[in-house]
This record gives sequence, C-alpha cells and structure tokens, in this order.
Amino acid sequence: MGTDRARRRPSASALLDSAVFALGLVVLVGAGLWWREAGSDGRLLHALALTAPLAWVLTRFPLMVTGMASGIQVPFAPVLVFFLLTGYDPPLALLTWCVAALPAYLLDRRAWQSRVFNAGSSTLSALLATLVVTRIGTDRVVSPDQLLTVLAGAATYYVSDTVLSAVSIAVERRKPVWRELTDPGAAVGGALFLLVATLGYLAAAVNIAMPTWVATLTAVPGMAVVVAAWAWRRAHQSRRQQRELFEAAVHIHAATSVEELVRVVESHGTALVSGSRLEVRPTPPGPRETGCEVDDDHGSKRWLVAPVNINQQARQVDEVAIVSLASLASAAFLRLRITAETTRMALVDPLTGLPNRRAFTGRLEEAVAEGAAIAVLFVDLDGFKAVNDTLGHAAGDELLVESARRLRVTCGAGAFPARLGGDEFAIVLPDLFPGTADDVAVAVVESLHVPFLLAAGPATISASVGITASEPDDDADTLLSRADAAMYTAKRAGGDAHVLASSES
Repeated sequence: MGTDRARRRPSASALLDSAVFALGLVVLVGAGLWWREAGSDGRLLHALALTAPLAWVLTRFPLMVTGMASGIQVPFAPVLVFFLLTGYDPPLALLTWCVAALPAYLLDRRAWQSRVFNAGSSTLSALLATLVVTRIGTDRVVSPDQLLTVLAGAATYYVSDTVLSAVSIAVERRKPVWRELTDPGAAVGGALFLLVATLGYLAAAVNIAMPTWVATLTAVPGMAVVVAAWAWRRAHQSRRQQRELFEAAVHIHAATSVEELVRVVESHGTALVSGSRLEVRPTPPGPRETGCEVDDDHGSKRWLVAPVNINQQARQVDEVAIVSLASLASAAFLRLRITAETTRMALVDPLTGLPNRRAFTGRLEEAVAEGAAIAVLFVDLDGFKAVNDTLGHAAGDELLVESARRLRVTCGAGAFPARLGGDEFAIVLPDLFPGTADDVAVAVVESLHVPFLLAAGPATISASVGITASEPDDDADTLLSRADAAMYTAKRAGGDAHVLASSES
C-alpha cells in the first residue's frame, strides 16, 4: 500500500500523518525493548547488513495498481519483513525491519508528508504482522503451515497499511473512507502483495535449508519482479497519459467559450500530472513549479502551471504531458478566436461597422419574444444616389460611413442601429417614455441634413424616417414592414421628415 501525494495538504491530514509517524517511533522503541528482553540476539548487525540496502532499493520501486495519481501501491520492501519473520526470532525481525525501513522511507523521493506517513505506517503494519505470526507460528519453519502463517501475517500487514492509507487519503480529499477502501485496485493489490510475501518466505526457507550462496540466488527473481514492476509502472503511466490526452483533445475541441476551455484544460491537466493541481493562469511558473506557455491568440499571456514533483522521473513525465496539453490548448484558443471572428463578421456590415440585416432581425425577434416595449425606426437616405453618381462610389461609401457614425451618436446608448443594405438603416429603440421615438426621429433627420464634408467635395442629403411602436400581437416582420411603410409615406411627402405609422390610417 502506501501513499504518493505531492501536493500541499490540509492541516488535518498533516497532523494525521505526523501521528502515524510518532506511533512508528513508539514501535521502534518497543521493538528495541522487546529485543533486549528476549536476550539481545547477536545477529542484529548481520540482519541489518543484509536488509538495510535492500530496503533502500525496494522502497523506490513500488508497483502502482490504481494509477499514477492514486494513493494505492503494492510495495516490495515488506518482502524483507516476511524473510526476517521466517529466518529470525520475532523481536529481532521487528527491530531489524524498523531500523532498516524508517531511514529508507524517510530518504525516499516523495513529498515529505508522504515519507513521514509511509515510514510510520510500515512499522505499525509490521508490528501487527509480527504479532500474528508469533501467535500462530509453528516449530517447523520450512513447512506448509509456516507458509500459511507468513501469508496470514502478510494479509494483516496489507490490511493495516491499506486502512491507514485510506483514512489519510480520505482526510486529505475530504471523502468517505469507505470509497477508498472499496477501490477495485485494493483487492488486486492485496493478491499481488501475498505473492510478494511468498518471495520473502521462499528466500528464508532456501537460506535455512541450503548454503548461503544458494540463498542469495533468490534475489534474482526478486529483482526481476522489481524491474518488471518499474517497467510496468512507466508503461502504465504512458498509457494513462495517452488516454487522458486523447480525452482532453476531444473535450477541448468541444469547448465553445474561453471559460469552458480553461475549465477543461485544468480538469484534464490535474489528471495528467502526478497527483498535483494544474491551473491556467496569466503568470509564469515560480519556484518549485513547472509549466508551459500557451499561445491563446488573444493578445494575453496564459501559462499551464503545476507544482514540481520531487521525483525526477515523475517530473519529466509531467513536463512532457504539460507541453502536449499546452499545444492542444493553443490550437483550441486559436479555433475559438477564429470562430468568434467569423461569427462577428457574419453579423456586422463590413463598410460601416454597424450590425447587418441578420443581426438586426435577430435583435428585433429577441425583443419581441421578451415582450419589451420598443419602437422601430426605418431610415432611408434622400439624395444618396445623386451623390453616388456625381462624386463617385468612393464618396458614396464615405457618406454611408459618416451617416452610420451620426446614427450611433444620435440614437444613444440604449438603441440598436443597423444597416439593412444600400442606403437603408433601421433602429430598435427602447420605448420607455411617450415621445421618445419621435424625439429620436427628429434628431436623426436633423443630423443627416447637416452637410457632409467628403474627400471628393461637400454633399448634402436628407432622410425619410418611419416610426412604429410595438403592439402585443406584433412579430418582427410586422414591425419592420409597418416602419418601412411609414418611411415611404415620409418619402412621398418630400422627405426630410419622419412619419408615425399610426398616421397612415
């Protein structure tokens, strides 16, 4: 079992891990007293010389069962516990394990809190395993009964370590303990752990029955398992990251806004890196952080940033994953910008910059659906064709641009002016007070009657404006048609005027 958590953890979890380590120290002291009371077996130094180097190596090669970001592992170091319990007296076996395991776990490359917890948990679990083996042990060391005894101790060790780890992780993540205990990987890990314990018993049995040089050969299958576990873990991490990157690519491609894209990147990024939180932020990585810049194509800087994993191999894997995710995010930001620009261009008149007919119709339909009190002004420029014919099309375009600017200024902030096409404009106006639409129409007529100083020369035009107010049963087409009809009434009357639709009757 064991934990492998690199993030900074809440105080409650840190206190729990410290308490577990303190109990581990108590077990160390108790094992020393038990050893002295049993007669101070002189083989202590021999056992330490044999197990301490192996403990240091084996603690660095656990077999991950439930994923690179999970807290569940199958450790190989406890194989030494069952080797010692088979070949040595229980007091000496427990003391040797405590003295060898505590430094090995504390000098590991995980986060400091994880080291402290693993050191304490390993000694507590070894104590319980020792008590079980002592309770039901047999006189015949090399026998099926003794093997079953060792397996019972191994099961006790694994259950103890699993429960302690589940409690610690549940406190950290603020989740129920039973969810961690019912993780499918826990059962698989338990079965693999019993196989690991069998290796320890086998090594002790060979050491007892055969010359020492033969017993040392049992390290060969052990090292083969360690190497295979290391290779499997690397391959598992690679497969997991590939799967996570594929899912990230799918979800990133489906994001329809910058905010949604940031959430997706942070969610999948946190799953990609080794137990750390990845965030998207405008500042580069600081001390003890790693990250990659994202080209968001919006003129602002964004970075993918995560805490640096103290494990060198995990750090390298994280950096590759972050670079890959940053590449996906950059492409997605570019896609969103192009989509937004395309959408904007589809709703904007390219000459004047005003909303086009499509945008105007959409705004009008939205206002009608909301039941808002509105007025529609239909504006047609009188004399535009003459300017176009005498001064040229460039002058006509310049006049349309200036007319659009005057409409924006005249209508005010609450209005929605648009160019419908040619020299026709329309305005959606909030009809909040009586006479508001009439006042705006007067201002529009007056502003467009002011001479235009064009590059090709001065020009003077006028405007015909039709006004209609919304009624309960109106739809967008009805409103626009009524305002259009009122505009033609003003134009037939000579132009340079506005007409209310109600005056046609």
